Amino acid sequence: MSVLSQIIVASKPFSPAPITAEEAGAMFRTALNLFRLWGVTDDQAAIILDLPRRTFARWKASEVGRIGRDGKAKLSNILGIHKALRIIFKEPARGYGWIKAI
Repeated sequence: MSVLSQIIVASKPFSPAPITAEEAGAMFRTALNLFRLWGVTDDQAAIILDLPRRTFARWKASEVGRIGRDGKAKLSNILGIHKALRIIFKEPARGYGWIKAI
C-alpha cells in the first residue's frame, strides 16, 4: 500500500540580481539604437534618460560613464517599452512609428 506524504515547497522571495556596469553599458547602446529608430532627438533622449545634454553627448560619442540605480531602471523601462511595442505591433516599423504618433 502506498502512503502519500505532503511535500511543502516554499518559493524564495524574488530578489533581482543587480545590473552590472557592462550590462548597463549594453542597455545604453541599445537605447541609442531605439532612439534612432523611434526618431528621438538627442535633446529628447537626454531628457528621457534624465541626463545633462553634455553628459549624454559625451556618453554617446565615447565610453559610457557610471550609471546609477535610477538610470539602470530607466534603461530597463525603455527596453520594456520596446518589447511591449514589438508584441502589440507585428510590423516593427509600426511600433517604431507609434512613439512619434502621440
